[in-house]
Amino acid sequence: MDKNVIFRVLIEDINKNKSKYKEEDIDLFNSIHETIIEMEVANSMFNSVSEPQLIDLAIHAEDVARSRFNYLISLAKKRELKTVSYEIAQVS
Repeated sequence: MDKNVIFRVLIEDINKNKSKYKEEDIDLFNSIHETIIEMEVANSMFNSVSEPQLIDLAIHAEDVARSRFNYLISLAKKRELKTVSYEIAQVS
């Protein structure tokens, strides 16, 4: 399943049931979504450049984004948002 599809469904649920989520959880979901976009941008850059330095930069950018993603997922698990964080982790 596509990561963006999961987040569209999640954001729809958040918007419908805002009282079910804390503001910190919503911020965390938004940060995870931004990080997924960063990984996709880095991957797109990697696929579209041919200069060795730009390839290295794209690899580094994706590594940084993936590390941030893993950290944010671990925060989601600590906050007991396990169902959502598990579904997201399976997509990555």
